[in-house]
Order: sequence, then C-alpha cells, then structure tokens
Amino acid sequence: MRRLARDRGERHERRSFVVEGPGLVAEVLDAGRDVNMVLVPESSLGDLDVGPRLDALLARAEATGADVGTVPDSVFDGLTSTTSPQPALAEVGFVDVDPDVLFAGVETGHPLLVLVGLADPGNVGTLLRSAEAFGAAGVLLVGGVDPYNPKVVRAAAGSAFRIPFAMVGEDEAVEIVGRLAEADIAAWATVPTGGAPMVDVAKAEGFSALVLGNEPHGLTDDVLAACAGSVTVETTGSVDSLNVAVAGSVALYEACRTRGASDA
Repeated sequence: MRRLARDRGERHERRSFVVEGPGLVAEVLDAGRDVNMVLVPESSLGDLDVGPRLDALLARAEATGADVGTVPDSVFDGLTSTTSPQPALAEVGFVDVDPDVLFAGVETGHPLLVLVGLADPGNVGTLLRSAEAFGAAGVLLVGGVDPYNPKVVRAAAGSAFRIPFAMVGEDEAVEIVGRLAEADIAAWATVPTGGAPMVDVAKAEGFSALVLGNEPHGLTDDVLAACAGSVTVETTGSVDSLNVAVAGSVALYEACRTRGASDA
C-alpha cells in the first residue's frame, strides 16, 4: 500500500489506489466501489472517540468482501502519504470509465469538463468536486496529474468516487476535441481574456463541453483552433485572470444556473 500511495506506475500496473481517512473510506464504501483492503492503526481502536467508528468501518468493509485488519502505528504511519495521517487506509480498485461513456452522458445543461495537462493535484481535485456539485456529465482528464494521486483524492473530497471520469494521453488533446465534435458535442475553450462571456455561452444552444488548459500555459493553439469557440470568465477590478480551479468552477456554476433558469 505504501507504493500505491507514492508511485503512479505502481497504481496503474495494479489498477488500484489508496484512500486515506475514515470519512473518505466510508464514502468510497457508500459509492459501492471495489474496496480490496482496509487498515487502521492498532492504537486507534482503543480510542474512545474514534474506536467505535473504526470498528463499524471495518465491519462494513468486511461485509463487502474486503480484507480488513490492524497494524502497529509505526507501520501505519509509513503507509500513508501525509505527515499527520488519519486513522484509516483503503486500497480501492480504479473507478475511471471509457471516454465514450462520458460522451453518452452529455446533454444540455450538463456539460463535459475537459482538463488538458493540469498538473496541480489540488486544482484537479477541486474541479472533480465542482463537476459533481454543478451537475457536469463527467470529467475527461487529458494528460496531467494522475487523478489517483492521494492529493487529488483528498481534494475531491469523495467526488472522485461518484462523478464519472476518464483518462487519455495529453498528446490526444486535439483528437479528443475532434471526437467530441463528431459526437455533436461542442467544446468551448477557456481563455483568460478575449473569449465570449461565460454567462452568454452557457445559454447558447450547443454548448456541451468546457475545455480548461494547464495552470501556467493554458491551451495550445492547435487545441484552441479545434474548439467551437473560446470563453472567458469575466472579472472586475485589477484581477486579470483566475486560478484554473476557480475559473472552471465558476463556469460550471453558470451552466448549472442557466439550466435551472431554463427548467423553471
């Protein structure tokens, strides 16, 4: 489990990842995902505050067929990816889907979120959470950080277990936008300035995918050219651009708000 928490290659070879903390372990069980193993530190079971909760968590996991157990605290601390570990770890099977599954779920007011080359785990986790919160059809990760990185899983706060997502290589970005067009999914590229206002694009007929580029460089010219158009989340004052997770979240909110207005 230690290698799963630290090594992307190990995770993808074994097609499993680590979930840290009792709250997230409970959420992954709630989501019905394939939990292979749950471990807790020995000392925590004797803690009057968390012990009963951990006992119940182990019982739930065991009932699904997972292996469960306790390990010495020193061993447990070495398995986690944090300096102050929470008292539960789970090994969980991969949950991503084929891109075609995402394409099939796109509909008006429920856009697909496409993340091209995003490198910051916190941003990706935040966008997974926002995608679920605002009713996106799913998230397509085109290269970038591993969505099974423990930092992404923590930042997503359970959404990674529920919102459908798929992964393709970063060199497939232009091809993916083309595939979206073939499936009648109009992809709009986010740019810091010069794009159509997000509030207008969210109302436009055919808006069905939002493409975000990586943090320092944005989207390449060939990806921009392949998209149906470009969109900007407008700001006021002296702030000329937003963090990619903030921009993506605001854009998804606009799509959600527009959907609510059209349904009213």
